[in-house]
Amino acid sequence: MELENKLKEVNTKALEQAIAKVITDATGWDYACTFKVIEYVNTGTAEVKLVLETTDWLMPKQD
Repeated sequence: MELENKLKEVNTKALEQAIAKVITDATGWDYACTFKVIEYVNTGTAEVKLVLETTDWLMPKQD
């Protein structure tokens, strides 16, 4: 299988969830991650535009 095809088979939903977890753990706020654009540019290379968003800043923090 060619490299670009292997890259296209990556489970993007799992990757979005993993990125969101890292950001959530680092900030303490609940974040969501969404890939907006995935462009496969070269063999084995992809450029990804993603959005990280939270609504936690709208909620008062409870300590």
